[in-house]
Amino acid sequence: MKKLLHALWPFLALIAFAAALYVYWQRPATTTTPSPAATPASASSKTESPPADLSRALVTPDPRTRAQEFGTTFLALLAREPEVALAHVRTLPLGHERTPALIATLDALSRTNPERALTLARELVRTRDEANLYSLLFDRFAREELPTAVQRLAAVPPGLPRENALRALADIWATRDTPAALAWAQGLPDLADRTPALETTLHNVLARDPLQAIELAQKILTGPARDRIVLAALQTLTATDPQRASTLVTLLPPGEPQTFAAVAVARTLGAKDPDAALAWLRTLPPGQVQRLVLNNILTAWVRREDTAPAPYLEKLAPGPGLDSAATHYAGLLAARAPARAITWAQNLAHESARQAALVSAASAWAQSEPAAATLWAATQNPATLPLAGLTGPFSYWLLHDAPAAVAWLATAPLPPETKAKLQPKMTPSPSPYPSP
Repeated sequence: MKKLLHALWPFLALIAFAAALYVYWQRPATTTTPSPAATPASASSKTESPPADLSRALVTPDPRTRAQEFGTTFLALLAREPEVALAHVRTLPLGHERTPALIATLDALSRTNPERALTLARELVRTRDEANLYSLLFDRFAREELPTAVQRLAAVPPGLPRENALRALADIWATRDTPAALAWAQGLPDLADRTPALETTLHNVLARDPLQAIELAQKILTGPARDRIVLAALQTLTATDPQRASTLVTLLPPGEPQTFAAVAVARTLGAKDPDAALAWLRTLPPGQVQRLVLNNILTAWVRREDTAPAPYLEKLAPGPGLDSAATHYAGLLAARAPARAITWAQNLAHESARQAALVSAASAWAQSEPAAATLWAATQNPATLPLAGLTGPFSYWLLHDAPAAVAWLATAPLPPETKAKLQPKMTPSPSPYPSP
């Protein structure tokens, strides 16, 4: 019994059993269709009544206390009488206490009889959360003996259970011998097996050599798995060689992964070498990604020298790109030096960029000095500063000091229609009297 307890407590620490019980209690149970090969033994086998201490734990009203009491009591039962614990797991409803109890039980049984544990897992694992058991089992199997772990894959049903097992096995193998793991993964005949095994193996490659991982991913993976490896490798490469990473962003298809990669390169390269970042920016197609990249270059550039981007922006052609960049830069500069930001914005030659930059500067200023920003905005010509340049700072003032903001608005020399738009929307207090 002491030996079994010694084996269980590291597992308890690993999955934080009591905490997991609480988390699962809060989540709705998710079911999957049982495998056709599953044996409905639990429906016909005789089940025992749960021990009294487990029954008491299960009726504890507080979820956290119930999880802690059930977890402690169940693990003690599992250490004493694993078959009784297994019988009890069969009686639990999907989710809640069943998931961590099932994982703990089959993990314990697998240490003495792996084949029986895998047979039971095929029968009893029914949800996505319970399928995490296969990651746990095959991580340990692979650490113990790789050839045997590979043989045991035959007992794992298709779908998420098999994917979890393959990824766990591939991860351990690739850590020990990446070329051998890669050869094994490439030799898997089923694409559904080959893809997760290759992707996991390449994750080990990219940590050491992101360029090699990108090259291999382009050759042996397709679709989302390839894009995930390329993105992860680019993120790793960006930390050490953003210039090189910038030339590889277009390997990703247009969409969210490419945008993430481009933004990461822009931040790092912009902080290291703004001129190189701007040269790379010109290679990107015009549009939303290019605007996001420029804004992130500006963020990094301002941290180096806050006035340096101004001459570059003043040379941009008018249009959405300039408006977006001017808005972003004015906000960054105003957070440091509001007066300089406003002066710069006022001197922009193109009206749409000028107005957008002034609104942004006023709002950024208002985050630290809402009253001052509001009073300045109230003195500006509406033809120069759009109404948003006043409503933004005033909303910050209301949040910071509502009585002072409302008192100012009552006497402010503003047109009635402007005051009406600034007037805070007050939610009436509920009447203490019932409606007739």
